[in-house]
Amino acid sequence: LSKIDFEFQEELKLHNPYESNFFNKYDAISNPLSKEKNAKEELKYNTILFKQLFPLCANYLNPQNIAILLASTRIVGMKIPGLHSIYSSLNLNFSNDNIENKQLIYNYEKHHSIECYLIDFISPCKGSIKAFIRPQLVKNLNYKSLVLKYPNISENKNFKEQKALVIGASSGLGNTCAKILALGGAKILATYHTKNIQEDIPNCDFLQYNVLKPSKISIEKIKKFNPTHIYYFATPKISTQNNKLDRKMLFDFLDYYIFGLEKILSFTSPISSSSSSSSSIEDLPLDMKEYSIAKAAMEIYMKYLKKTKNIEIKIPRFPRAKTNQTLSFIPQDLKETDELIVSMLLNKGLK
Repeated sequence: LSKIDFEFQEELKLHNPYESNFFNKYDAISNPLSKEKNAKEELKYNTILFKQLFPLCANYLNPQNIAILLASTRIVGMKIPGLHSIYSSLNLNFSNDNIENKQLIYNYEKHHSIECYLIDFISPCKGSIKAFIRPQLVKNLNYKSLVLKYPNISENKNFKEQKALVIGASSGLGNTCAKILALGGAKILATYHTKNIQEDIPNCDFLQYNVLKPSKISIEKIKKFNPTHIYYFATPKISTQNNKLDRKMLFDFLDYYIFGLEKILSFTSPISSSSSSSSSIEDLPLDMKEYSIAKAAMEIYMKYLKKTKNIEIKIPRFPRAKTNQTLSFIPQDLKETDELIVSMLLNKGLK
């Protein structure tokens, strides 16, 4: 290691190391930043804590460079852009020369149309960081707001004869579907995989259910509920792939979209089964080959259900909806989930 004249924070012995003031969080910046010349960040860190958390880094990295890297995380995560930010790129040229100024000096500017910031380091190292504000998670639609938005469904009780099993109801399309069905008078059993549903939905019970490996208890509860209608929205994380066809990703989609539903139908006898297909079957986005192929296969599978089991099916091709699966740094024009679900439930076309 280079020997340098450098000041670090006093060594602290903490029962909880994260009580250090260096772990305080500040609010994300939501207003345009004023252009500040030569902003500064102190170069200091707790050597004891760092060695406990990252022993190899502490043994092999130059302490001056460690201080610069840690300062960059405070800049990105606490100042520019602020809380909930993420690095897009980092390019730094370190120097092993001793430094006299114990501050990291930098400038920054914001992209003209998206929440992206370019941070230029001036001293004691040269380089730049590109950072984004991470998009905020989409909140589930409020049931009371749906009551006000769809008074006719509430008054007519369009779904009062249904015993509806909604698979994948913790968020997104499935969560909205459960609420619209409740609005229309259905009796509902709504499932979640890992994220328990902490919401009050009328006439709705909740059940933990893994579509790939359902437990005996969950199967028995669904059997006892004896659904007349199944609404199937289980999905893995929808990721993109630009290279050759990814076998594992494709099979993962197929397990969820086909075999997960097939398992449920092996111990239930509904009169109707509904799910959502995707407009990507028509649009054929090059980075979503596996997803599009699996959705197309699901459409064919459900047509076979209609032919072999005499089940009424609904599988509309939805455009991209405003869910946590479609979060993006770039502004998008997305459909609200309730528009799509109501169009499916009431057999109406999308506007």
